[in-house]
Amino acid sequence: MTLRIPQRSFLAATAAVTLASGLAVVEAPAVLAAPGAVAATQGAQAQPSPVTVALGGLPGTVKAGAAPVEFTVTLRNTADHQMDVPASSVVIGDTGTATKPSQFTLQYRSPGGTQWQDAKVRATNSGGLWDLDQPAQLHLAPGTEAVYRLRLTVAADTPAGRVTPGFSAVVSDPALPPEQRVSSAIGFSDLVIAPAVTPTTAAPRPAATADVRLDGVPAAFTAGGEAKAFRLVFANTSGKDLRILPAIVFRGATELPSETVRFEFRTAGGAWLEGTPAGSSEHPGWLYLGLRTGDKSADVMALAKGETRTIDVRLSFTRDTPAMAQSLAALAGSLPGEGESGSEASSPKADFTIVAAAGSTATPVPTVSATPTPTASAPSAVAVVPVVQTTSAAPSPAAGLPQVVTAAAPTPETRLASTGGGPSSAPMAITGAVAIALGVGTLVVARRRRNG
Repeated sequence: MTLRIPQRSFLAATAAVTLASGLAVVEAPAVLAAPGAVAATQGAQAQPSPVTVALGGLPGTVKAGAAPVEFTVTLRNTADHQMDVPASSVVIGDTGTATKPSQFTLQYRSPGGTQWQDAKVRATNSGGLWDLDQPAQLHLAPGTEAVYRLRLTVAADTPAGRVTPGFSAVVSDPALPPEQRVSSAIGFSDLVIAPAVTPTTAAPRPAATADVRLDGVPAAFTAGGEAKAFRLVFANTSGKDLRILPAIVFRGATELPSETVRFEFRTAGGAWLEGTPAGSSEHPGWLYLGLRTGDKSADVMALAKGETRTIDVRLSFTRDTPAMAQSLAALAGSLPGEGESGSEASSPKADFTIVAAAGSTATPVPTVSATPTPTASAPSAVAVVPVVQTTSAAPSPAAGLPQVVTAAAPTPETRLASTGGGPSSAPMAITGAVAIALGVGTLVVARRRRNG
């Protein structure tokens, strides 16, 4: 039996729609009657086609807008007599990604052919349907194979998702009566279309920081001597409200043992609290001390836009501290907001020396030369300024973040007051480690207190 070209196209389209609908081969419906068409075996009487279809070489994922991908379709006659293939087609079944035929380009080489040909596209609701134009029937002897080569291009605007490429061949069995000869040989595979541009997450921008400085750091301390006072000053000129973690860092040739340092800061309620060792970094000679309240959680200092805070601190060293040269800097670690990364501001360093106690047997530590950095003032001692508060809020428990200085009378309070015109804000407590990027390294604040 020889089929005319219009009849072949009709049968190929019907078989392809069967494939796109997801029905099994044995459940393929009969080809609807048409003028001059040869009907397939009816409904429940349909038998699997003796010709099998296998797709090979199709990658699991194709990137939209990428180079064409090549694959093969192999037809194999499993019958003991000749089978004819008068028409073939390729379908791309859409699984909900809303692909369009115009987003695919399909080329093919017929079995034994040497030239690539453009497949003829027909718009469907299943993603795409292409006819492979064969000038004559393909004859398959018993046990033989015929191989189609196909080349698929996916346009850059193709939606990402999964589609189902398939191959449908109209098979005619000349050994059967005309009304039973036609069947469909179908094969399919899954294909994932990746987007043309992989979505990327924008790199976080560093959080804004406060200006920070040291005022009145003494030029020398005596091991075992009295504590000397100075100040930490934080000014928010960033144009936005900030949340910062105040700390200090000692930077020397060798690290100060934390047990030899007596560093304290004063809260707005007037209590002096001990600074807490705050981890270490890649710099072996640096010692970090955080300013924390006694509630065992790191205190976040809320610094309103345009606000300035001053924190009174005092520093001394135990009698067994060796003589050495040290530098001190104040730190303001900014907590990140949405789309931001943590960042840190550091004050100019203040150089000082530790003089060994009289009669001390501690071994002096070699000093390192350092270029002095001017500070706002450098008296030998700074008087402690009374604690004050400018907020009208009710007093909270005595433990809190450091005080600030204003002209009002002292009020025991855990809030921080403003010295730069902005309103005071209660500190926020957080837990866990906060990453702080130093100018020359990275500090991960562990925020752990000394036992006892």
